[in-house]
This record gives sequence, structure tokens and C-alpha cells, in this order.
Amino acid sequence: MTGSFKAPGVLQRLTGALLMIAVCLVSMAAMAAEQPSSVVEAEGYAAITGGRKDLAREAALQNAFRRAVEQVVGVAVESRTVVKDSELLNDKIFSKSRGFIKTYRITGERAESDAYRVTVQAAVSRYRLEKELDDVGLLIRKLGKPRVAVVIMEQNGDGPATPGGVVETGLLGNFRKKGYALVDRQAMLAGEREAAKSHGDQTDALVRAAAAGGAEVVIIGQATARHGAAVGGTSLRPVQAAVTCRAVDAGTGELLATVTSTQQALNVNPSAAGTEAFQKATAELSDNLNRQMVAAWNKRLTGLRTLRLSVAGLPFGEVQRIKDSLKEQMGQVEEVHERGYRDHQLRLDLEVTGSTRAIIDELATLNLGGSRLKISGFSAGNIQSSWSGQGKKGGRKP
Repeated sequence: MTGSFKAPGVLQRLTGALLMIAVCLVSMAAMAAEQPSSVVEAEGYAAITGGRKDLAREAALQNAFRRAVEQVVGVAVESRTVVKDSELLNDKIFSKSRGFIKTYRITGERAESDAYRVTVQAAVSRYRLEKELDDVGLLIRKLGKPRVAVVIMEQNGDGPATPGGVVETGLLGNFRKKGYALVDRQAMLAGEREAAKSHGDQTDALVRAAAAGGAEVVIIGQATARHGAAVGGTSLRPVQAAVTCRAVDAGTGELLATVTSTQQALNVNPSAAGTEAFQKATAELSDNLNRQMVAAWNKRLTGLRTLRLSVAGLPFGEVQRIKDSLKEQMGQVEEVHERGYRDHQLRLDLEVTGSTRAIIDELATLNLGGSRLKISGFSAGNIQSSWSGQGKKGGRKP
């Protein structure tokens, strides 16, 4: 009888333990998802001085951490950026490599006559590393420094909503620091005036204005600050600001990011309180917008996407050679689809991996038997070029 009464308690404790283990596993999985890492193997080296093998071992370990981080940086940014900005990388990234190492395991070590070597398998936090690269403006260079236009219709209190306010100015300043190329406000004014005349959603008009001004991305938003009554017995006025922004690809209309921030402030001057709340919202919005935009562009770089290529002045006899050369010589071109040939202009759709800038660099060095392609213009999804040079025998100059 006694044993029959104890069994349920044992089962309850066992069930509780299993539940706790399950919760821990779920938490660990969530943490892993939030902190993605790259596991790499690296060897560190350090000279032994004064017979101090212990100091040499520690130095070799730190050297291994640096080499592990260097490997991940080499994937995150272009090789030419690593070369050009080596001093900046050394100062801001490599000099504090240990901070990017989540976990590590020593897989081998040995002392030589005058040196110590350590081999590690290290998990490098991509999240921390890419945030640091982003903060120093290096991550955005891989994406070709997209040209960005920002239009935020802002209303502080009962006045009309107008562009060029606190949020818009703050976003522009933050994106400039991150390395983005910004579109001159004058290039946007005509489009903004046109958008202001329209009723309802102004997205289409603003995207057209941004594209006409040379922007690849337009950030459109609404910012509203509502003033409340004075807090009982004082002259302090509470204000709540709500800001919503969308980042749209000006070439395709694709939504790249959408963010919202709500902030509060308290001041005897409600307009000043609104400004303070807008400034708080701007700081939050900048980071979230940038993170989503970079993620969307990185997905493009690593995934397959369609890039349109036009070649003007092309003899008909060279059409097949162009198509073959694109597939055979360009490592980032997977498929080539012919979309038409008219008036000596060939239109192609290329299924590519990698950035538009990288594709352009490869096009410029394409071996076409004495002829070449001259790039006349490009945007995020389109490249315009022209044929230059003698065609092969059987072709004809237009």
C-alpha cells in the first residue's frame, strides 16, 4: 500500500524534471537562433621568449582567435574592402577578436624550439561581428552603398504634416554614418509636391520621385506626436509619438523593411516634448530599418535572383557568343534567358548570385574575342551596356 502512494510522487517529480529539461532545451535553441555563429578552425602562432611557454601559449591562442574572426570577416565583406580598410579592421575588429568568440575548443597544441602553436575550433558570433562591421560602415560597402531617399511626413501637435522634420533629418544623419549614399533633397522636391496633392496612400508617387532622383531605396513614413493635458497640478505636458516607416526598392517596388516605434516624453513645452519623443523613436527606427534592409539585400546576394541586361549596338551574329560567354566565363551567372533582339539591341534575363556591382565587374572583363561590353548605366536590377569592337567573321557592324 505504501509503495502505491509513493509512485505518483515519483512520477510527478520525473515529469517535472523532464519538463524542465524540455524548457531548457527550447531556451537554448532560442538563444542559438538569436545568436547565429560560424564555426571555423584556425591555428595561432606565437614566439617563445625568455623560456615562457605559458605566455607564448596564451599569445598563440589569441592569435588563433584573430585568425578565426578574419575568416568570418572575409565572408561578410568583399576582399577588396579587407585590403583597402585593413587598418580600420585591425583597429575596430581584429584587435578585439576575443569578444566575437562565443565558444571554442582547443583541438591541438605543441611547443616547438622557439614557438608555440595552438589549433582551435571556434564559434564566431556573426551577430556581434556584423553589428560591429555595420557600425564602422564596412558591411554596407559589400552592398554597393545603395542610394537612399527618405521622406517622412511629420505632425507635431495640431499643425499640418510636412516632410523634412526631426525624424527625417535624424534618419538621414544615421544612414549617412552607416555608409549609405543619400539622394539630394532637391531631387525629391518635385515628387514630394506631387505626392502632397494626392489623397490616400502616397507610396507610388514617392517611389517614382525617388527613382527619378536616382534613389535605389526610398524610406517613406508617418510621424505623429499627440499632446496630452497637463499632469495634475503641474505645467508638464505629456506627449506620445508614433512613427511608422517602410523601405521600398525604388526599381521594383519590393518592400524591404517595415518598422514602428512609439515613444513618450514630458515637458512644459509640448512641441519640445514631441521633438524629444521623435528623437527617441528615430534611434530605434534607424537600427531596425538598417538591419531589415541589410538582411533583405544579403538574401539577394546569397540567393538566386533575376538581373536584366541590355546590350546595344550588337550585330546579330554575336548574339549566341554573348549568351555562351556569359554562362561559361561568369561564375555568378547560372542561367541566361533571351528576351528579345530589335534594332541591334539584345535583351537578356540573367539568373545570378552575388551583387549587381560584382556582376558589372565581371562583365567589364568578359573575353569576347577582341570586342567588349561597355557599361552605360545600372540600377539594383538592371544593367545597360553597349557592344564595342569588331565582330567575328560573319557578323556585321550596325
